[in-house]
Amino acid sequence: MCMYLTNGNFLGQRLIGYDFYESKSKGFIGMSEKQIIDKLKRSEKVYGFVLGKEEDKDVLVLDSGFNMTNLQLKTGVNNLSWLHENPDCDMNIALVVVAVFNNKGRKTYETVNARHARMEYDENKLRMMMELGVPVAGVKLVNNRLVACEGVEQFNGSEEIKEGA
Repeated sequence: MCMYLTNGNFLGQRLIGYDFYESKSKGFIGMSEKQIIDKLKRSEKVYGFVLGKEEDKDVLVLDSGFNMTNLQLKTGVNNLSWLHENPDCDMNIALVVVAVFNNKGRKTYETVNARHARMEYDENKLRMMMELGVPVAGVKLVNNRLVACEGVEQFNGSEEIKEGA
C-alpha cells in the first residue's frame, strides 16, 4: 500500500489536514499533520512529504526526491490555491503520478490530483504538461525522458514489475 499526497485542507487560515491517494483501495483519505509525522517517524512511506526540523520540532517538508515541488491547498468549497505561488504557470492543476503502465513499449501514466480525479496520460502529453509548468510529482524529466521516482508502481502489461524506480 502506498500513500501519495494530493493536497492540503484549510479552514480559513487554519490547516486542518492533508488528503492522500491510497493505492490499495484506490481511494482518498485525510490525515492530520500529527498522524503524518507519526507515520514518518515509524519509517512508513508517505510519498510527497519528508520530515524536517524547525527549532528542534519535527515539521513536514515537501519531498524533492519525489519531485513534489508545490502543493495545492483547498481553502474553501471548490477553491484551490497554491502553497508556493507560481506566476509562470496559469494552469490551476498539479498532478501526482502513482503508476506507470508499459504495454508493448507504450507508456501510460496514471495520475491523481487535488480534485480527487484519476486520469491517465501518455508520455508525450505528460511531458508537455511539465514543460508548461504544471507541477508533476512522481516523475522527473531526465535527458528529455520521464523517469519514475521511488514509490511509483510500475506494471508491464497486466503484470506488476516492482514498486519504485
